Amino acid sequence: MLFFLLSITLIHALPFADSKASSNEDVILGRTVLDCSAWYLTQGDPNKLLAQTLKPPCRIPASFPTVLRDGWSVDPECDAAKQPKTCQYHKGAYGCYRHAFKETGPGAQACYDKSGQFIDDVWKGAGTVDAQTPLGDGVQQAAHFVADVVPFYSCCKITFIYNPLCNLYYEKRPAGKCENKPAI
Repeated sequence: MLFFLLSITLIHALPFADSKASSNEDVILGRTVLDCSAWYLTQGDPNKLLAQTLKPPCRIPASFPTVLRDGWSVDPECDAAKQPKTCQYHKGAYGCYRHAFKETGPGAQACYDKSGQFIDDVWKGAGTVDAQTPLGDGVQQAAHFVADVVPFYSCCKITFIYNPLCNLYYEKRPAGKCENKPAI
């Protein structure tokens, strides 16, 4: 089932020739603009997602412990222990953590600079709220891929007009706010 969902999602993202398109770039651009715009229109108020997630600490130890208070755990895609070969989706972050109250539904991602300071600017490596957390089983990871990763690629990575569409993504998947509380 997981393979089927991923296959359908990836096939949908591939460009197909169109007699009116002058090049593959035109096809990709047209497709991703439509995909991103359609996704954006289906998304609700991101504050509803943020209200279902825990605010991270504003500062963590610069040693980047593997677990923080309240169940925040290292995000394997942006693990400070793996620097410099990590954080490709959060350029500027030194390490990120994830948290979810349940194994399904929304989750939060918090990213920090090298000194352990929370990053709240998505253009400088901040984490984002997820409509579907990746912290569950394979089916839940597929749900995260479809709900959060595919739109990120459609709006931010595949297009040739980066900022305008990427702004749509970050409007619906913001970084959220931190809270001044102990990290460990």
